[in-house]
Amino acid sequence: MNVQIQSFQMEYLQQVLRCWNENLIYDLINEERFTDMILLDDNFDPQLLKVAIVEDKIIAFCFGIKRKIPYLERGLEPTRGWINMIAVDAHLRHQGIASKLVQCLEKEFEKQGVKEITLCAYSPNYFTPGIDIRYQEGLLFFEKHGYQYQNQAVSMQRDLWDFQMSENIKTKRKDLETEGIHIIPYQKKYMLNLLDFVLKEFGSGWKRNVLMAMQKKEAEKTILLCIDQDEHILGFCMRKIDGNDARFGPVGIHESLRSKGIGGVLFECMMYDMKSRGIPYLYFLWTSGAAQRFYDRHQMKVLRTYHLYRKVIQDEI
Repeated sequence: MNVQIQSFQMEYLQQVLRCWNENLIYDLINEERFTDMILLDDNFDPQLLKVAIVEDKIIAFCFGIKRKIPYLERGLEPTRGWINMIAVDAHLRHQGIASKLVQCLEKEFEKQGVKEITLCAYSPNYFTPGIDIRYQEGLLFFEKHGYQYQNQAVSMQRDLWDFQMSENIKTKRKDLETEGIHIIPYQKKYMLNLLDFVLKEFGSGWKRNVLMAMQKKEAEKTILLCIDQDEHILGFCMRKIDGNDARFGPVGIHESLRSKGIGGVLFECMMYDMKSRGIPYLYFLWTSGAAQRFYDRHQMKVLRTYHLYRKVIQDEI
């Protein structure tokens, strides 16, 4: 079988979409989303989207990315690259095609100074934080090719049809109010203080989420604040960071107050608000460890489980 490895061209778009949707069955995509999240990404490089062609048909692809534009405080991360997606037609697997694609991509990465490759978790336009464990062939493939398991992450969700704020949270909210601590919807007068709070406590990635909600004039509907009697911001939570009404997060509390239960109150207040707006469910893409246990306590259910991997392809000099 004569397999040609080529870099992406626009004429390949429909065939790549077909290959993606027939093989990445838990991660379907349409042309609009592919265009927005991949082709129009500032860092997209056709040389890092490799396709495998047999008799004029694309039977596999592997999509990598490396920063050309600095990302907030992370900058260019010049020695880091990502492999975001790979797919091979089912009837042509185990014939070395995926290996050729990845090896070709790794060589291109090395030319561009990459020393470490992360699977999937590219910000801001990531599809998943890692490999869904249902893609068993994918897990085994990357382990065989030297990618090291790092940890596990999950996506979570819950229906809001039957949501009722728990009595414990109602009591906790009243107790906070007696201390002068209140949960309120975002108002424009808090704009600069909120941006400053989020940047100092959680970094520019979270600030970007808040800023985009403000720019889209959606912050009043999508952000809740926790303030004290002097209107200092103690915490916040938000939703719709990717344009989907049902997507929750992030939520954050001032470091000195993270044992007071404010996060739980904010979370249930957000669920109450979402249900009142007719939003039928809530989900988010990525959590792990203690944060997952927090959401377990609020009846969130694991939707997907991922394994996270990385590979060092060149030792630091």
